[in-house]
Amino acid sequence: MTIIASLLSIASGFALMGYREPPANLIATSIVIDLALAPLTAIIASRRGRSAIRWTVAGLALGAWALAAVMIIPPRRPAPPRPDAPQYPPTSDAA
Repeated sequence: MTIIASLLSIASGFALMGYREPPANLIATSIVIDLALAPLTAIIASRRGRSAIRWTVAGLALGAWALAAVMIIPPRRPAPPRPDAPQYPPTSDAA
């Protein structure tokens, strides 16, 4: 159980802070933090043009590390507009 607690503390970032608790507390706290960071990681990823599902899984597995990675990775460039796409905002003749 100590090994699992150590791995989760590394994944959630607690090992860097020197957070020392009994293994059961460390596991519970790490899981709660990872569950809280996963949706935030997914939201940031989707706004940057990345796959929200993939980053949610990464947030669940890696916690703070996935959040830091999605914030560091540059956003994808938007796709060029299609030639058949309507032009927005509409011109005054549309009214």
